Amino acid sequence: MSTESDQVKSLQQAILERARELADEHVSQGEMTRAKIIEDAREKIKLMEQKELLAARLLSEREYQRQVQANELRIQAELDRNRWGLVQAVMDKISRRLVELRNDDAAYRPLFEHLLRRAVDSLGCGQLVATLGNEDLARFHDDWEDLVSGCCGSKAKVRLSPEACQCSGGLRLRSDKGDVMIDNTFEGIISRREDELQQLIFERLFSTVSTKGTVFDG
Repeated sequence: MSTESDQVKSLQQAILERARELADEHVSQGEMTRAKIIEDAREKIKLMEQKELLAARLLSEREYQRQVQANELRIQAELDRNRWGLVQAVMDKISRRLVELRNDDAAYRPLFEHLLRRAVDSLGCGQLVATLGNEDLARFHDDWEDLVSGCCGSKAKVRLSPEACQCSGGLRLRSDKGDVMIDNTFEGIISRREDELQQLIFERLFSTVSTKGTVFDG
């Protein structure tokens, strides 16, 4: 009887020990699993942080590049406006200078004769009519025939229109029938060659490129 009781106790003790061993193994495995889960979670968090940091850096770099490009465009636009403003200022100065030239008879008369002669050459012989601005109409009215004869000879008959045109200098020359006209006023010449003038001014202001010819060659 005693032997059976001892055997039962030994069996129970063995079972308890095995249970404790299994429990310890489960606890150990649980701790390892827990540690593995925590490590994996930390690694995932680290990867996420690295991805977010990289994404933030990329976004920051893109934003920086966008701002740089925007500033470059703004600066370029401002430079273009300033350059255009300088070109327009020179164009305005040219117009004022032409008015000063018209008021200088010694310098203006040869230029006026040149513009008249080129207009006559363009239209050819025949009966022609010249229209001048108010100042020139008063200036050349009395000696008009001598002026025409002196610069054009007898190849064309140029009548002076009693009606003035709105211009700061030069003249308009048309056929007697009015079907053909050459506008050699200062305004007409500048209008025809505005792009060329602006390009010339731009080159003189912002480069050393040389150009040929003059505005009043026709």
